[in-house]
Amino acid sequence: MRSLFFLLGVGLLIAGCKKDGASKEDNGGKNLTDIVSQAYLDKAKEMGFTVYTGDKPPHILGSYLLAPWRFDGDNYSEPGTGTTPGDTNPNGFTLSLLTDQTGANFTVRYTGYYEGEKELSKPFIIGSGDNFTICRHIQMVGGMGALFSFPYIQLISGTKDGVNLRNVKMATIGLKASTPNEAGITVDGNISIRSDADGISTPKD
Repeated sequence: MRSLFFLLGVGLLIAGCKKDGASKEDNGGKNLTDIVSQAYLDKAKEMGFTVYTGDKPPHILGSYLLAPWRFDGDNYSEPGTGTTPGDTNPNGFTLSLLTDQTGANFTVRYTGYYEGEKELSKPFIIGSGDNFTICRHIQMVGGMGALFSFPYIQLISGTKDGVNLRNVKMATIGLKASTPNEAGITVDGNISIRSDADGISTPKD
């Protein structure tokens, strides 16, 4: 009997390990907080951004027009400098989510908007019900007149509503570089928030 309980216990342990491993593998081998600290996510929340957690996001493959696209604010510009909160691009840009959103070939593309120099790990989607957060770990130019590039996490959250997306917002969060640049410039903890100003992002062919 003891041997039976032991075997059952080992079987459950192995099954649990496989489940956890599969979950991490779906997210490029990382959880969101493996990339960005909870403190930065909490700060983004204070600035009006929502991260939707969970492992069953809605199916959102396709292309969507995010317009008008508005700058809501940041936590690093001195008063009177940088982009003015409320500044809006009426044409916005197209967000394209391609291939298999749960697989290794999931791809995020922007048309008409800077999408970064390269991906540092594959993008993934978290969320549940109709709510989602797209997670992109990327290298981007930024800081001191865009003379250097830095690692960022870029998060796009919203709600699936039929064929549309609603209340789409983007949080771009600067991360600590693995090696400092010669000027000692950092974007670590710099957060900016942008959004689809009319609250509705429609499909784009």
